[in-house]
Formats: sequence, structure tokens, C-alpha cells
Amino acid sequence: MTTAAIIDLLKQVTTDLLWSSESDYPFEIVTWDRGVAMTPTALFSKLANPDAAIETISLTDLFAPVLTVENWYEDAELAQVKRFTDLLHAIESNLADVKVFRVGEVEIAIYIVGKTPDGEPIGLKTHAVET
Repeated sequence: MTTAAIIDLLKQVTTDLLWSSESDYPFEIVTWDRGVAMTPTALFSKLANPDAAIETISLTDLFAPVLTVENWYEDAELAQVKRFTDLLHAIESNLADVKVFRVGEVEIAIYIVGKTPDGEPIGLKTHAVET
């Protein structure tokens, strides 16, 4: 799949999908120049606050809370789990070397970054608020 097709797929599976923490945030597509190293220093060198804390976590750890099905879930909650399952599948099926970076404390920017088959680093960005 081409980079453009992967971007379209990620846009499709994240439309109206919100990452919930103490607030709800949408996902947005992020891209970098081809050849950028998949390291926090290279990826986030142009942040407004280059000294922000950066934590690397696994994709599994990020998605675990939103993929957990509770016995009290009704149709709306089950549909939400399905949407996050579809998003995870889209990421795992189309991006290599996927990394998840949490940038900041309290107000956290979450980046899910991987490389397309064309070698371009792309991903998704959302936010979480954790006080």
C-alpha cells in the first residue's frame, strides 16, 4: 500500500474517534521528512518545548485500556472497542517499526509513529490529560 493510501486509511478509521482521558481528543495524521530517524530526538527536535519529557511505550500498552471489554458494556461501548481494534489493525498491518511516544506531563501529546512500505515516517497524534 502506498503512503497516500495508508494516510487515507488512517483518516478513515480515526474519523470521529476520540482518545479519552480526562478530556476527549481527536486523532490527526502526522508526517516527517523521509529518512528521519525514528528516535525521540529526531522526531521531536522542532517541538515548542524541546525539553519536554518523552516516554516510549508499546502499542500494546497504549491500546490495552481501550480494547478491554467489560461485562457491563452495551452496544455503544462495544462499537467503540471495535473501532479501536480496527485502528490497531490498520497500524499493525501497514506500518513497520511502530513506536509510541508520550510527550509532556499532565497535558500529554501521544504520537504513534511507524514507517510505510515506502520508507516514510508517518503516524497519528492525539492528546491525553492526566492530573
